[in-house]
Amino acid sequence: MSHPLIPLVTGLLECTGAGPAKPVVDQLVKKLCEITGVDLHPAQFLDEGASVTANGKAVSPTTAAQCAKDVERTRIFIHGVYAALQQKLAASTTEPVRVLYAGTGPFGLLLVPLLPLFAEQHLRVTLLDIHAESLEFLQRLLVSLQLEKSELIEEIVCADACNWQASRKYDVIISETMRQGLLQEPQVSIFAHLQQFLKPDGWLLPRHIRLDLWLTNPGSSEKAPHHIGNIFQLDKMTAARIGSGDMTSLRGSLSISEESIGWRDLKLTTEICVIDELYLRENQSQLTLPIYEKNIRIKPDSMLQYHYEQSTYPRFVFEYEQEPDIDELPLPDVREKSSLGLYHLLRFWHKVQLGKSLSSEKAKQQRDRFADNEWELDRILLYKLGMGLEPAIAQIYQASNIAEFEHWIEFNHGGSLDSLIIESTNSALVDCLENKKSILLNDAPVLTEAQLSHWDEQGYLIIPGILSSQEAAAARTAIWDYLQMHEGDVASWYKPSGEMKKIMVQLFAHPAFEVARQSPYVRAIFQQLWQREDLVVITDRVGFNPPETPQWQFPGPSIHWDVELQAPVPFGTQALIYLTDVAEHQGAFCCVPGFHKEIDHWLAQQPKDIDLQKQDWSQWPVKPIAANAGDLIIWHQALPHGSSPNRANFPRMVQYINMYAA
Repeated sequence: MSHPLIPLVTGLLECTGAGPAKPVVDQLVKKLCEITGVDLHPAQFLDEGASVTANGKAVSPTTAAQCAKDVERTRIFIHGVYAALQQKLAASTTEPVRVLYAGTGPFGLLLVPLLPLFAEQHLRVTLLDIHAESLEFLQRLLVSLQLEKSELIEEIVCADACNWQASRKYDVIISETMRQGLLQEPQVSIFAHLQQFLKPDGWLLPRHIRLDLWLTNPGSSEKAPHHIGNIFQLDKMTAARIGSGDMTSLRGSLSISEESIGWRDLKLTTEICVIDELYLRENQSQLTLPIYEKNIRIKPDSMLQYHYEQSTYPRFVFEYEQEPDIDELPLPDVREKSSLGLYHLLRFWHKVQLGKSLSSEKAKQQRDRFADNEWELDRILLYKLGMGLEPAIAQIYQASNIAEFEHWIEFNHGGSLDSLIIESTNSALVDCLENKKSILLNDAPVLTEAQLSHWDEQGYLIIPGILSSQEAAAARTAIWDYLQMHEGDVASWYKPSGEMKKIMVQLFAHPAFEVARQSPYVRAIFQQLWQREDLVVITDRVGFNPPETPQWQFPGPSIHWDVELQAPVPFGTQALIYLTDVAEHQGAFCCVPGFHKEIDHWLAQQPKDIDLQKQDWSQWPVKPIAANAGDLIIWHQALPHGSSPNRANFPRMVQYINMYAA
């Protein structure tokens, strides 16, 4: 007897991993859709066919069918069900092996495609689903497999598996009615009810579903997740206890150790054992994706309580004590000493945490209370400790608590911080606070008369060495990593990236970019040009302009203005920092020098109702500006400006930066 699914099912049973299984599963699902008439991806799908029961959500026939595309789930479950039936049939003598499949969906995926392989064996199957529509689709499949009148199919039932009463006992009960974390769907209630219909040596499939809790830090590859403990395992024994009314396995507590300080997130993992060594582990399937509670700030040396809510939306609920968030703590005083005995370190840490992850009103109020010389104090602290701003901020971003940051400081001083360094650092900070004396005055020189004259005449300046070579390299690395490109792999420079808008890269926050934003030297330059001190630094993006090729041409932006073209054009600045050495033909920044002195007169002469941005720029004296990595180019916003095609052999990379009057 020929059956249309046998080659696909036998092929899937030979697959040992998700890679080889994917094309087989795709073909199997395609064939099941053709046979049953299920539309896997309807044009408008709102899951309106789902049923919300007292014990959880029974997904719609369409959603149930879509689950078949989860390759490793389909492979492992079909392997597991096949192995279980083989074992039960091998142990059977005279009685048929009876199987109940609860929650079949429209395909009966975990069992029905296997049935032609057992056509001549002593097997009897009951198929159950809450949705009549699913069973209608399933009947078509049974007809196609020539099983609609077979002895294999003992009963087809439309009922809720949580309250259906069986008239017989079963050797195997199969149900995969779950999401990760046993969330939302009624797997627990179904097993708790149906276990009473198992024979004494009967099996529930999957054999167990195990849930574990962990503490994690997002984005940290150095610190492995911390296992708090197992909270629940759904198996035959626990299902029987729950079915008898004993709910103790659905609640409990776990201790949080003293060493748990600094962990950010709570993670719930799901492990499924279908049978024997056939497991689905974390991230191998939609069923085993971890569930996170973010930024929980769990209190060390405390207890975490948990319980499972059996309701229309089943789920595990966690209760725990929290450490106060950074915006709930007072801003430390400059003279408040850290455990190392340093002034300002607690305040410095606190400020970076506020800027790193919080945008609350409380955090904003704290930032508004920063002193006028706040960045100067930061630089004095780091300078006296012999630390660069960029690596220090990078370390603060990585550290889960201030103790880790202080340990890093000690490590950079050979394991301990000398008392003379502590005294010298504190003295310099107090001198800045009380006497307005700063060891950094020479780091922020005023612009020379020659530079001011050039600014007045030409409307732009090149300020060399804003970033060191190491700081420029760190900024480049941030861009390479963000774009998932590689300096030595030219082909990677042109791969599509949703993070790029023309040559603009939508990367704003990174410790490497804070070096220039927080530099007193850069601030002094802007303050002198603006002739005022109440300036706010913007958090702007970066740029990546690779060399042109026959396949990739410069997309712009070319010459333009970023200011409203209406006289009088107000004073304003714009700026960028080259992160690579840039020659004139390397996509250099271009501008029309001196036009800031002419723009108001020029605007008065232009016809109305024309787009002033559309000019024949080839007729304008556009000048490309070559400079080195780390150099700042700052220009008057009235200058027409833009980028240019890169006809060199290496990308032009820049950090955009600017300040404006508060």
